[in-house]
Amino acid sequence: MSILSLSPAELIGAVFSTPLVSLAIAFLIAGLSLAMSRDGRAGKAAAGHADTATRSRYAPERRTLGATAIAVVILFVVESVVRGYVFNTADVVSWWRFAFPLFCAAIGIIVLLVLVVTRGKALPEVPVANARRTWTTFGPQRGIVAACVTLAALVATTVSAGLASSPDDRGRYIWLVVPVPNEADIDPVRHWFYGWAYGVPVLICLALLGAATWTVLHYNASRPYVRPETVIDEKSARREIAAGAVNVALAGMLIALAGAWRFIARAGSGSQLIINGQNDGEPYDMTWRYAELAAAGGWIAPILEIIAFALLIVLAVRVFRRPKGEPSGSQDELTTTDASAL
Repeated sequence: MSILSLSPAELIGAVFSTPLVSLAIAFLIAGLSLAMSRDGRAGKAAAGHADTATRSRYAPERRTLGATAIAVVILFVVESVVRGYVFNTADVVSWWRFAFPLFCAAIGIIVLLVLVVTRGKALPEVPVANARRTWTTFGPQRGIVAACVTLAALVATTVSAGLASSPDDRGRYIWLVVPVPNEADIDPVRHWFYGWAYGVPVLICLALLGAATWTVLHYNASRPYVRPETVIDEKSARREIAAGAVNVALAGMLIALAGAWRFIARAGSGSQLIINGQNDGEPYDMTWRYAELAAAGGWIAPILEIIAFALLIVLAVRVFRRPKGEPSGSQDELTTTDASAL
């Protein structure tokens, strides 16, 4: 089939059929975002209002988040290339391609949790009177909402697809069975599908990621401040840690959700069956009843991947290129707006 014979929709679908294209676009978007933001400009010196000791104290946690973001992207690319071009996985249930982003993000956040809990046990140099702080105190509100919505969408997708799947002759729930309309004597068509064989590992890793993220946000907020004069800087650092953890978790879930939707779209699209000597030589049209919904998910999948990769790239660059001091213009604003967090 010639490229010139494809319709615009088919051509766009072919271009975005691989996550590697989404990753390339995410690099462009992340670069533009960083170029237009103060944190992304190289060589910009900070005013030095932030306490250097405080920045150093939280530096290992920030570096852990940055390393996790890089690891999720690199390992996802390596897995995609190895699975697609090195090994023959024609009859292999490659469940790890959906669970892997969740697992990598969860491992990184668990390492972060160890750092937060260990370093949070240190007694403050000067006790600071605090109001009660919860896991949402420093967490980005929109990021938490987006993560919760994505988690619910991934759970709903996985459970719904699992219920719609059917087992093969080896008991693996990997098929979507589409019968021929009004032809009970003709065997249905079976498509490889995002069934329970893929969904169960996803749900396990999703539970691990969700629990680790919530625990990090909780301990990040509840640990004591070092001294009264470092409260402002510590709150700024904790906001950064909370936002990074939420973004890593959100990105991992978006990558898994995009992969699931793309897989479902390929399996649930309409197909035709031609049987010699029947139906006057005309093909039988077979369409899954949720084919339109599956097709919509397939179109949205690259957008989710681009958002996820851009979040990880921006996080990694900001962590490792961030100057030692905080921008001077933020000090008064932090003092005013963050008083309620004490």
